[in-house]
Amino acid sequence: MTGAVTPGAAILGPLPDGKLIDAGLWLALNRAVIAKAISEFTFEEGLKPEATNAEGTQWLLRLGGGVAYRFKAVRRIWGNLSIDAASLMRQDGAALRPADDAAGFMLDARETLNIEPDTLCIYAKELFSTLLADARIATMAGSGESEHLLALPDDQIQAYLDGHPKAPASKGRIGWGLDDYARYAPEFQPTFQLFWLAADRCRCRFSLAGDIDEQALLAASLGGDEHERLQAACKAAGLDPGRFVLLPVHPWQWDNMIVAQFAGEIAAGRIVPLGLFGDAYRPLQSLRTLANAASPAKLHLKLSLTILNTSAWRGVPGKYMAIGPAFSNWLADKTRQDPALANTLVLRECAGAFYPHPLYERITDAPYQFREMLGVIWRESPEAGLAAGQRPLMLGALLKSDFAGVPLASALIAASGLSHGAWLARLFDAVVLPLYHFLCRYGVGFIAHGQNITLLLEGSVPCGVALKDLQGDVDLVDEAFAEAADLTPAIRDTLLKRPAAHLLQHLQTGHFASVLRFLSDTLASHDRFPEIEFYGVLARRLRLYQARHPDLSARFELFNLFTPKVPRICINRVRLAIGYGDANRRPIPSLGSDLDNPLYLAECESHPFRDQGFADKSAGVQA
Repeated sequence: MTGAVTPGAAILGPLPDGKLIDAGLWLALNRAVIAKAISEFTFEEGLKPEATNAEGTQWLLRLGGGVAYRFKAVRRIWGNLSIDAASLMRQDGAALRPADDAAGFMLDARETLNIEPDTLCIYAKELFSTLLADARIATMAGSGESEHLLALPDDQIQAYLDGHPKAPASKGRIGWGLDDYARYAPEFQPTFQLFWLAADRCRCRFSLAGDIDEQALLAASLGGDEHERLQAACKAAGLDPGRFVLLPVHPWQWDNMIVAQFAGEIAAGRIVPLGLFGDAYRPLQSLRTLANAASPAKLHLKLSLTILNTSAWRGVPGKYMAIGPAFSNWLADKTRQDPALANTLVLRECAGAFYPHPLYERITDAPYQFREMLGVIWRESPEAGLAAGQRPLMLGALLKSDFAGVPLASALIAASGLSHGAWLARLFDAVVLPLYHFLCRYGVGFIAHGQNITLLLEGSVPCGVALKDLQGDVDLVDEAFAEAADLTPAIRDTLLKRPAAHLLQHLQTGHFASVLRFLSDTLASHDRFPEIEFYGVLARRLRLYQARHPDLSARFELFNLFTPKVPRICINRVRLAIGYGDANRRPIPSLGSDLDNPLYLAECESHPFRDQGFADKSAGVQA
């Protein structure tokens, strides 16, 4: 369906670029969000739809006030429902009509999900923002621009993506208006200069990797003429370079947060605003991470952005600033020294800077967004350092369909000439095995969701992985691993230490249930590739890896991926339960009942006597 306006169509309003939203498009977008909401809240056990036929393809969801939703769906291997969004119907008494109101669905489900009125209103705001962004993406798809998505570079493909697949309100962006969308949201494909300021070094937490200096950081963001312009502005302001460090700030953050919240620091001359300078930057999926538009291989920037998006405020915490470059160097050293990580690229954090707020930083248990307003991380681009013929692709892009309705994963498999099983084996070798190796060898757990992981492709075939977001999305096991003994005390004291079972969830939930669950559903829906075979391939690659590393057998027991059950981690219900009140830390997921483990089910399918206590000698593991 396109976003073009047809004669006689009801016009629902303009997008920020002046294009109009067609009523038919609006219906389709709302249905897609309703389908995602029913699927994910059912997965998290908040909703309990019932199958109404023996085949399990017709479903009924009863809600409060006599309202029900009918739809077609199939239950997938993780227990989630794969819903045909076009089949969704809302029943109110005897009236039956197409479901076309995502926020209205949440109102219908309010009693069942136990949502407070204030929470429902703000969640609806997130849904409306998501739909606005989805409408823009759909108009680009309708124009045919996305027909050749794979021909675009990674930073431009991200303009077309749909956000976290398990979040119905995947683009909440509370705090932004229409102009902000047009200027700074990736789906509007903007580029913009950054606002620069000088910050007093005595107040600023600033750290550098050993192989880069401040001039190199400036060169990564400022061409020759712009560099000269900025230096002239510094000279005109009478700045002593020994006293001040130059920091880029997101223009929205400067206008809406820094200029008022740090006014005292500006008045005292400890922060000196300089203006817009440097290369133009392109926003990526996470909004606060920016790529150099003219030179994508130059350093990316991750900037504070005090808006609420996908349940969290998107600032930059100061907690990790001092250890970021050293820790990323340590991880990168392991990839160079360890043959099992030969195709793993760590996107090093070359530098970090954080300016604490003079008041909020002193308030015990202050809401975290007040303490993360002014920070920047300089990070390596996945475009840098690749071998000839390689290209990066954000892992979440595999789920996206092009203009012809073909998922990018399916398109890559078809173009590769490999079978589904052979292509997936390459994918799992490239992505899952390095994550599991870091966990078992070094006790390092990455929260490996689809935006933190960049797949490296050679042609259409997976050949490696790039890892990023090393501050806050990486934890250590709470045991002493000899292989990680060279971590400095500063790094060890700063990072969170988790029990093995908890750290394993970074892989099982952060990657398997949050990325692979949707990829296996996509390939089952579009390509008819059975999910049991999908996880069978994954199980075999993991077992082969284990056979190649017998010295880690005790760690494989500690981090056991093949248990019959795995925890069910609930993300969406937590937001509805705790509401949107200010808190001193990000929302913590809750637990539901255990899930059947697809890896265990796949091995039982291959070895039907495994669950009766027999040993699979060929795998070298006791059942």
